[in-house]
Amino acid sequence: MLEVKQFPYGKDNLGYLVHGEKEAAAIDPGETGPVLDYLREKGLVLKEIRNTHSHGDHTGGNRPLAAAAGVGVVGFRDAGFFQLEGERIEVIPTPGHTADSVAFFGPGWLISGDTIFIANAGNCPPERLEIFRQSLDRLLTLPEETVLYPGHDYTARSLRRAEEIDPGNPDREKFQRDYNPPPVASTIGVEKRINPYLRTDCPAVIAYLKRAGKPAATSAERFRSFMMGD
Repeated sequence: MLEVKQFPYGKDNLGYLVHGEKEAAAIDPGETGPVLDYLREKGLVLKEIRNTHSHGDHTGGNRPLAAAAGVGVVGFRDAGFFQLEGERIEVIPTPGHTADSVAFFGPGWLISGDTIFIANAGNCPPERLEIFRQSLDRLLTLPEETVLYPGHDYTARSLRRAEEIDPGNPDREKFQRDYNPPPVASTIGVEKRINPYLRTDCPAVIAYLKRAGKPAATSAERFRSFMMGD
């Protein structure tokens, strides 16, 4: 069974190593030192480096890690799947935050990059809102027990805002009581129940937008209201 090791770096970025007993793949690796230390500690061979999207805060660790480990960086648009120690990892296109965004889905987990955060979603330019919503919907078809590993730790402020939008949500309250990082993680099922960006048809979310005087007549309008800074 593959494991996911999370590496905080920068202000709030989160990078990852996915590994088995002998092999590893880096995703948005960030700072090189902690990744190399972990590889040595576990006796792992780094096979490749991948990214969730092309923004510099996610790709900045690529070159130093590639040079130190003697491996290549896989292109952003190499979707489909790859294998690590015989386990299949799907590369799911999730355009929206960027045109080249992808998420990585393995056995029991999802590394979502800047597509879904805990109780939040990534920024998206207006011209890509429709396709971004399709990307979110695609990820929501994954099993509810799938562990969600995001690209940033915006959790505290996102949960505060979710409470403002839907103050009586018992699922959010339970998540906050039980949340005990590290790692910074949620599940697909939890996000369906606490993330306002994924709950635009929820009565509490609709009421919030109406109180704010924002367009809320249709699901598409409500999603746009959130994404464009309600």
